[in-house]
Formats: sequence, C-alpha cells, structure tokens
Amino acid sequence: MRSVQWILVTATAVRLEGPENSSGFLSPGNATVNHTALDATENSTGDLASEVEQADATLLKLVPQENQTTSQEHQDAADSLNSFENMLASSMGNQSTSGLVGVSKNSEGDFQTMRTAGVFNLGMSLIAFLVFSVFRAFFPAVYSAEPEQDTTPMLALRSGLARMCHVHAMEDTEVVARAGLDGLMLLEFMRLGRQLALVWGIVIVGMLCPLHFYLHSQFSGQFELLSMTSFNGLSGLPHQQLTLLLWSHAATVWFVVLAAGRFVYQAQLRFLEHRFTWLKKIPAPRATTLMVENLPEDCRSDEALRMYFARLFSPEAIQKAYVVRRTDYLCKLVNDMESASYNLNLEEARSANSWRSCPPCTRECKVEEFRRRVEDLQAAVVKEQQRIEEAVKRTDLNVCGCSGFVTFNSRRMCMLALSPQYRADATQLVVAMPPDPEDVIYRDLAKDPQVQAGGNLTAAALLLLIFVIWAPLIATFLDRVEPVLLGTLKNQPELQQLVQGVMSTGVLKVFMGFLPTVLMAIINNVLTLKAGTWAQLKLQDWYFAFQVVFVLLVTTIVGTFLNVLEKMLAHPGEIIYLLADALPGFSNFYINYIMLSCFLQVFDLLRTAPLAKYIFHRLRGADPEEARAQSEPEDQDSDGMGARMAKVAIHLVVCVVFASCCPVILVVAWLYFAVGCFTFGYLVIFAETKKPDMGGAFWVKGLRHLFLGLGIYVLLMVGLLSRASLSREPAVLAAGALVPLGLGYLRFSLLSWEALPFEAVAEVDLTEQRRHRIGEYRQPECTKDRAFHHGHKKTDTAG
Repeated sequence: MRSVQWILVTATAVRLEGPENSSGFLSPGNATVNHTALDATENSTGDLASEVEQADATLLKLVPQENQTTSQEHQDAADSLNSFENMLASSMGNQSTSGLVGVSKNSEGDFQTMRTAGVFNLGMSLIAFLVFSVFRAFFPAVYSAEPEQDTTPMLALRSGLARMCHVHAMEDTEVVARAGLDGLMLLEFMRLGRQLALVWGIVIVGMLCPLHFYLHSQFSGQFELLSMTSFNGLSGLPHQQLTLLLWSHAATVWFVVLAAGRFVYQAQLRFLEHRFTWLKKIPAPRATTLMVENLPEDCRSDEALRMYFARLFSPEAIQKAYVVRRTDYLCKLVNDMESASYNLNLEEARSANSWRSCPPCTRECKVEEFRRRVEDLQAAVVKEQQRIEEAVKRTDLNVCGCSGFVTFNSRRMCMLALSPQYRADATQLVVAMPPDPEDVIYRDLAKDPQVQAGGNLTAAALLLLIFVIWAPLIATFLDRVEPVLLGTLKNQPELQQLVQGVMSTGVLKVFMGFLPTVLMAIINNVLTLKAGTWAQLKLQDWYFAFQVVFVLLVTTIVGTFLNVLEKMLAHPGEIIYLLADALPGFSNFYINYIMLSCFLQVFDLLRTAPLAKYIFHRLRGADPEEARAQSEPEDQDSDGMGARMAKVAIHLVVCVVFASCCPVILVVAWLYFAVGCFTFGYLVIFAETKKPDMGGAFWVKGLRHLFLGLGIYVLLMVGLLSRASLSREPAVLAAGALVPLGLGYLRFSLLSWEALPFEAVAEVDLTEQRRHRIGEYRQPECTKDRAFHHGHKKTDTAG
C-alpha cells in the first residue's frame, strides 16, 4: 500500500512542476510536495504558504486512509527500533564495548604488567599441575581411561609427565584408535599453530623487532620494551626511515600469507591420507547406508522406502530400509523405566548393606515395590512398541516421519545412490552420508520440513539477538559489580598491576566462558540437527564468529553492534581504516590474553566437572567403573570438540592479526600452542572417553577460520600502511597479498575430502572379505533389547 501512496505523490508532483523537472519533487518519508517545484510553476506572487497547504490537502484526498494507517505503522516500527537502539546505547553508558569487557589500551606500564601476569600465570600453572598429579593418584579413574597401578603422587607425577611426552612419539594410527580422527586433527591443529608461530616468529621477530627498536630509540622517544618492538608510534618518522619501514611491512604481509598457504596445503594433504584411511575403515552399516530426508508420503514406511530404491537399483542391492518414527511417548516410558531400574538397583544395594539396621520385611517390601514398578513399565513399553510398528505398516503419518535410512549390500551401490537427483522436485528424497548410528538424533529427523525451517529461522534470530544485547548485558553486570571491586582494592595499590594483567583479561574470559552454554542451548533446543556431533560443528562456527566480533574486533565496536554494522554496510571501503585505527593500540592486551590461556590449558587437566560428578556417584555407593561411566563425558558445551577448535582457532587468528604490528605476540602464541600440544594430547588420548567421530570435519572448519583471520590481517595492514604514508605503493603491495590468499583458499577448497574416490570404494568392496558391523540405524527405544538395556543412555539425546 505504501508503493501506491508514493505513485500518487509522484503523479501530483509531475503535474505541478512539469515533466522536465520531475526528479526533485519530494524526499522519502515526507508526504508533502516540493515547495521549490510549486514556486516554479506559479506565475503570480501569491502566498507560497497557502499554495503549499492547498497542495497538501489535495494530496491527502488522493491518498487512501488505509495507506496513511500503514505509513503510521511503519513509522511506529521505526520509532520502536530507534528506541531499542537508544536503550542499548544508554545501558552501555556511551562506552565502547572494549572498555566494558576490560580490553585496555597500550600504556607505559604494560611491560611490567605483562611480567607480573606472566609470573602469576606460571606459578598458577605449576600449582595446577601439582594438584593434577595428586588427583591422579587418588582418583585414577577420572584421569585415565585405562586402569593404572600408580598409587602415590610421585608415581602419578612421573606417569603424567611420561604420558604427555609420549604423545609426541605416538604413531598417528594409535592416536586415531584412542581418540578418533577428530582427536588427532585437534592435535594437528595445535601443531600447525605452533609451526606457523615459529616460522613467522623467526622472520618477523628477527627482522621487524630490531627495525622497530632502532627507529623507536632514534625518533619516537619511547623506551619501554613492548612499545619499542611494536609498530605503534612510528607513523611520524622522517621520509627515508618511514619508507624503509613501510616497504618492510608490505613484504612481511606477503611472507605471512605465502607461508600460511604453503603449510596449510601440506597439512591438508596429510589430513587427506588420514581421512581416506578413516573412510575405508568405517564399518557397516554406516559405510553402506544413506540418510534420506524429505520423504514423500508414498515412501513413509519401511516397505515402501525399500521397494522404491529396489526398483531403482534392483532388489539384490538393498539390504533394508528404515523410516524414522515419532516416539515421544515411547521415549518417556523408556526413560521412566530406566529411572525405575536405577532406583531398584540402588535399593537392592542399600538392602544388602543395611540388613542389620532394617527389618527384613521392610527391605523386601521396598525392593518388591520397585520391582513391580519396573515390570509395569516394561509391559507398557512393549505395548507401545507394538502400536508404533503396526502404525508404520499402515503408513500412519502421525507416526512415520519424513526421514529414513536405506542400507545397501555394497559400498559401490551406496556410492552410486548418493549422486542422482531422484525427483523433479529437488527438495524431495535428499540423500546424504549418515552420522554414526550411536550419534543420530532421531527426534529431529522425525520433524516435518516446515518445523525444521521454522526452528532454523528462530535460531538465527536468537543468534542475532545475542550479538545485539551481549555488550549491554556485560555493561549492566559491571555497573553492579565494579563499584564493589573498586571499593575492595582502593587501599591496596600493590594489587593494581595484578588486576590489570590478569583480571582485565579474566573478565573477557569469564563472559566468553558462559557463551558456549548459551549457544548450545539454542542449538540443541531450537535448531534442527541430525546428530549430536553436528551440534558441535554448528557451535564451532557460531562460537568462533562471536569471538571474532567480541574478542578480536571488540575495539572496533563503539556504540552498539547495530551502529557498527550500519556504518560498515553504508561505507564498506572504510573497514580497513576502522581496523587500522582500532586494533594496533590494544596489542599488549592480547599478549596477556594468550598468556592467560596458557594457564587455563594447564587448569583443564584437573577435569573439575567430571571429578565432582565422579565423587558424587562414589558417595552414593557406585563402584569406580560405574562412577566413571556416570561422570563422563566432560562438559560438551565448553569442552566439546567444537568449542575447543573455536578457541584454538581464535588464538591463532589473534596471533596472525597482530603478527606485524606487535611481533612479540608470536613468542607467546608459540608457547600457547606448545603447552596445548601436551595438555590436549594427554586429555584426548589418555583421560577422556572416545567420542563419536566426524572424521576431521572440525579440522576443515578450523582451517577456513584461519583463512578468514589471514584476510583480516591483510586488511589491517593495508589500512595501517595507508594511514602511515602519503604514498599508496606500500599499501597497494600489501593489498596484492589478497591474490595469493584467495588462490591458496581455492587450492585448499579443491581438495575433495568428504567422500572416497569411486575407485577406492570399489577396491575396498573387492578386498573386504568379512564386513565388521557396529551399530544399527534403528531407534533404540523401538527395539526391545536396546530399549531395556540402553534406553536411558540413548533417549537423552534421541527422544
């Protein structure tokens, strides 16, 4: 309706001012004609105001009343949005987001602060490692997946050190057997970061640090070590020295990009070898099964789905087909049954241990009551299973979902069935490689496509909302906490350096620590997933994006996130200057940030959450093996593979972004990756349980994030060189590094990793004598044995 209104306005204006002058009749958002146009068309010298009022009245008669109402609604919506932005800005107190989360600008005392923070982090790391050694002696089941003979802290200390050192000597095949390919590639990503930090550091620290030091000592008057080794403060040099500096930095940009591209490509080639070996070893039925989504109604039963593919590929090619059932009530019954069985086991154990304190009749009555409850639930489960299977045979759409699994008799037929488009409507019968049978989330697969699309849209809206309100939320929290902290430390100036070096970065760490839980809550409860580990993949993307904005680029956010986004969309060419003005002046903060992360990696060895759960179950009477089973896995929100890879990637990106303007950060980054190789190596290989394996998908995402960081680095350096020089040549040379960066990413992307080449599939089929089977693509609650023995473990994720 708004478009009709503007058409009428246009027609009126053209009539008043003539066709030759119709371009300047009015401005958007104003419902009156252009006064200049009116004046130009009047031959008399009448009152201009009365003419305008007459034209406005004529226009209001032409525009329908409902259009005016619609315009008012749009205006109200715009006013509401402006009010929301003003509320966010006022909650931040007109401060930058970086100031709210404790990101401090470089200052004279930063080197002393960094030294104090370094000593503190080193001391806390040693204490954490000693505590870890003691805990390994007293709670070996928590810190080792295999039984150990260590019984004293000294033996535990020696064993822990030996295992960490043994990580570097282990064969890749042994690591894959213990931790999966994802675990191996996490360690490879740490090693890649360590290698890049070393190579970059040898050249950049060896070349730029002496150059920066000399120029600062001669021209800038800054005499603090951190300042004298950085690019900051050197823009006002004499022409000859400035030219040497800028060309050196332009050449450094090319070196960083080319070195990263070479090492990433070589690492990806090594990954492909592991990936193809992993794909060849995938057991049936996963290796011979396809997941089929968006099933049409005529294929929503086991028999109908099997017959459809048998008609296309011959009956001998199809082993079985399974359509996902909607089993909400059955899952509830299975969970209740497992809970009752657990209570029955506890009551039997208590009865055996308290035979002297309780009368026999009381003990037997309680046990019998729990036993009857379990038997009743088992009968209800069997009855519901029979009802569901009968409904599937009738193709009852209230029970039969829109997804299923088709298992073939050979890998070759499975690969051939993966390629074609089955119907003219490409959204129907969409096939893909399935996740691990034990990791499938059948509840989400049973959702209709419309429900899935609605959930995905809602998840995107919630993610955007978090981006918008995150900084004001921190501001509101700090407004309440900061006065208390300042009052406590007012008379203790000796703690100021410790607070500046540790607590300032700690605030950012704490708030980032809450974020994975919030994101995972959205992913698990709103987003539609097919497997549990796919949630980790989504978390890796979201968490990394959030850290890029609120950790790396937080200093560029002045006002609200919406304000910055609006400016960037309006003037995209100003991004390089925004980066150049905001990032380099905060480089010392990120040195402390990475240094604190070194300590947190050592602290992760303590496994505090699994330890607390293990002690809790031991106090309830569980044996060590059962208590460990109940305490695993670790928190998958903040310590899952997705969150870990996102954390490692953001540290590598921070390292590369500040590599030229603050080369010292490369030394601290190398230490971070070196420590991570030991700590993560011990955790994923020796301490933690093996998780469902995605076969290196996290690794590929991590490398893509690295390429994004390299792009930010190039843009930053282009902006810095443009700001520092009147000549464009150094900036143009640095910008030219985007070409090898793009070619390197293209070269990396062209390496196909998701599926085996067909000749390799045929070779595996011909040489594989006996096919080993692990798992089954069938909802566990729909199978009697699995429902009774494994339902509690599975239905937590499936139901």
